[in-house]
Amino acid sequence: MDKIQIGKFISKCRKDKQITQEQLSEMLGVTYKSVSKWENGICLPDASLYEPLCNILDITINELFAGQKIKDEDYKKIADDNLMQMLKHKLYLLSDKSISFDEFDNALTQMANVTTELKAFKDKEEAVDYLMKETGCPFEECSNAYDFYIKLFDVN
Repeated sequence: MDKIQIGKFISKCRKDKQITQEQLSEMLGVTYKSVSKWENGICLPDASLYEPLCNILDITINELFAGQKIKDEDYKKIADDNLMQMLKHKLYLLSDKSISFDEFDNALTQMANVTTELKAFKDKEEAVDYLMKETGCPFEECSNAYDFYIKLFDVN
């Protein structure tokens, strides 16, 4: 989710409705400074405000997170992308946050890529051999990693 794009979209929709930041803040029970922070891409609204904000601005939650109006033909892809981003953010919030969100997101992508690669092998032995060659790690570590991915993602 691009906070800056979402903020600009909130601002545009608010202005299209001829609502001031102060009026929107009153409707939502927040300060006008909160609305300003959203519109400047500093932060996103609290999750409890998504539905009322969307109702006031006459947009869908998917359009809010996409930061744009969505054409019918693009709706499913953008909705899926937004859902995936929300899930990633939720998972990150549950983590110890010892790494940045971008690093966390990259790690999830890498895990998905490894899982996809492991699906290509006909058996564990072939997959572990591949992992050993690619990583230089010993058999036991690669075997354990394979078991972890299989269990985590239920590849088979």
